[in-house]
Amino acid sequence: MAKEFRRITFSKSEMRGALEFNAAKSGAKLPPGDVVSVKSSRVDNAFFFELGLFDYTKQKDATLKLPEEQALNALLNHSIETGIPLPRAARKEVREIDGLLCLDMFIE
Repeated sequence: MAKEFRRITFSKSEMRGALEFNAAKSGAKLPPGDVVSVKSSRVDNAFFFELGLFDYTKQKDATLKLPEEQALNALLNHSIETGIPLPRAARKEVREIDGLLCLDMFIE
């Protein structure tokens, strides 16, 4: 049986917007600055995305360690809010590809 694979790649400004929207819903606060780098990391059995932020007005950098589940929820919520159609039955995963976060969907 054929399987469908779909990938949505988010720009760094879209990542920032998705994280801000998700943080506002939960009452959390993000460090100021633009996303300048994304790296995936693993601690024990948990996967994280390490985002490098740089505040150009204050010339300060910061690092944000984002759990995989939180990154996935932020991208899913951003997609829904911006009207990107997502198949309900698909298995969804978030990945770091070339310094950007991607939402991968697998329809079996």
